[in-house]
Amino acid sequence: MAAEYIPTVGNWSQRDVYGGISPNYTVYTFKIRPNLKAANGDPITAYDVWYSITRGMLCAGGIPSTGGWLITQYLIPNYIPYTSVVKAPNDTLAAEEIISAVTYDNATNTVTFHLIEPVSPTLFFMALSHTLGGGAVLDAKWLESVGDGINLTGLYSNNLTQLAESFYSYEQTCNAGNYNLQVQNNPMSTGPYMIASYTPGQSVVLKPNPYWPSNVSDIPKPNDTVIIYWVKDPDTAYEMFSSGQADIVVGLPSNYIPLLENMESNGQANLYTFPTTAEFFFVFTLNTNTQLLKQINPSYSIPSYYFANPLVRKAFAYAFNYSEYINDIVGNAKYHFDFGSLYCGAIVKGLNIYIPESNLTGCPTYNLTYAKQLMEESGFYNITVNFPIIVSSGDTVDFTAAEMWAQALNEIDPNINAQPLYEPFSTIISYMIPGENPMALYYLGWISGYPTASFAADSIYLASGAYPSPDGWNITYLNNLSAYFNKTGNTNVGAMIWQEAQEFQEMNNVLQEADEADLAGNVTQAISLYKQAEQMAINLYMYVYTIQQNAYWAIKPYMQAYQGNILAWEENPSFNGAGDSWYFWWYK
Repeated sequence: MAAEYIPTVGNWSQRDVYGGISPNYTVYTFKIRPNLKAANGDPITAYDVWYSITRGMLCAGGIPSTGGWLITQYLIPNYIPYTSVVKAPNDTLAAEEIISAVTYDNATNTVTFHLIEPVSPTLFFMALSHTLGGGAVLDAKWLESVGDGINLTGLYSNNLTQLAESFYSYEQTCNAGNYNLQVQNNPMSTGPYMIASYTPGQSVVLKPNPYWPSNVSDIPKPNDTVIIYWVKDPDTAYEMFSSGQADIVVGLPSNYIPLLENMESNGQANLYTFPTTAEFFFVFTLNTNTQLLKQINPSYSIPSYYFANPLVRKAFAYAFNYSEYINDIVGNAKYHFDFGSLYCGAIVKGLNIYIPESNLTGCPTYNLTYAKQLMEESGFYNITVNFPIIVSSGDTVDFTAAEMWAQALNEIDPNINAQPLYEPFSTIISYMIPGENPMALYYLGWISGYPTASFAADSIYLASGAYPSPDGWNITYLNNLSAYFNKTGNTNVGAMIWQEAQEFQEMNNVLQEADEADLAGNVTQAISLYKQAEQMAINLYMYVYTIQQNAYWAIKPYMQAYQGNILAWEENPSFNGAGDSWYFWWYK
């Protein structure tokens, strides 16, 4: 949005005027639009873009995870996704790499990205357009005015030691508990809308940014107010939609489809279904914080290492009734509606690389006899546990699935007492901190708004990724746990955990090789390596995969998409896997 022109190789010689791409695809220059302003009237210039991207790189290793790594992987040599770039206060090399990665020119109002190796425009533009991936442009002046500015004194005085200290210090503000509250709760908008009011967990009101220009192609200047409500339960959401209080409703459980279809047949609603890259799964935590778990409910009791046992995870995976889930609980067969499909493995349909389940082995099926056998072999059959299966508030479908699963688990081992528990999505995310995660078993998913195999696999499988890091997939922890069991005489469990640590490390090595091959454009090699990594992950039973979801818009008939084309403008998988609306493309 901020670029006045889309850079091309043909414009390289005139990059100060139009932006451009170097012939070897390693340098991208963007010409920033004149007269862009934030909602408070502050000018948005090439400096703000540079500042924002630098901030994104500094937050690439934030905890819980951020998306800054997505841009950072193209700019910093030997970078590992989801990790911090500046490793210590004296890491001057990293500080120098950051300031060399992106440069700006006030005179020409251009920003230039210096990539570590050639990257196709398609991939790089998608990365930049993914605002959660570090491409969001913020108001630098406003950030500094509210105390969230980056100390750049070392940059201007050519003092890399001072700059490294400043960068390292800023990285700490990207961790939960250290956020700038003004930025967190009342941010300054630079896009078509601004936040007029925000009540966390209840509502947000968007009004047009009065300074948004009227000459931006395909990003029209809005003239409406958008009110988004988070309501207490699906019934409330449906009633608001059916009564006309709401124009759009999202997130309704599948059992509301007959009601929505009835509204559609009566001319009261329109339904649009489409595929997405959204994948959902139950997550095991290998190092549960049991003290925090008891704060949720004092009656909960489970060894912190319970799910570090690979046979326990495998037994749980074989105790889940996948066909009942998709046909009856989700309701593909029950409601004659395609809500999605079963899948196995993080690299799903719709990404630049797809590994079909038919090319993989070990994907679990429902088999209680085998599940019980696995629990008996695990060495944990006689351990009494009582824990919640945590599901996002309002997700009645997967709450029901957790009830079904809990009953089956109790059948294979009466010592297993599990109950589904609703928690707000925001609370679940806040729990996802390494070493502090109290959720032994919980339900979430991943939406590849950057639709590549690396984005999904790194986030779901890589040790530093969005899930493995807070879920206890740590080589040192597993090796220490193995030593603990060996010392206490339980050598069978110790050996299993040591073996899974080695397999997890090897999978990470293969995955990083796959990422490098993909980045270098070696497609055949990348496919082979991603398949190998996918198979290794499935063998570890890190997750219980449930559904690759199809989405649907439920809108009032008077709601129209930009240019009358809902497919092009509101079902684009690059926009958070089609999980988000762009409200400037809706018309009432």
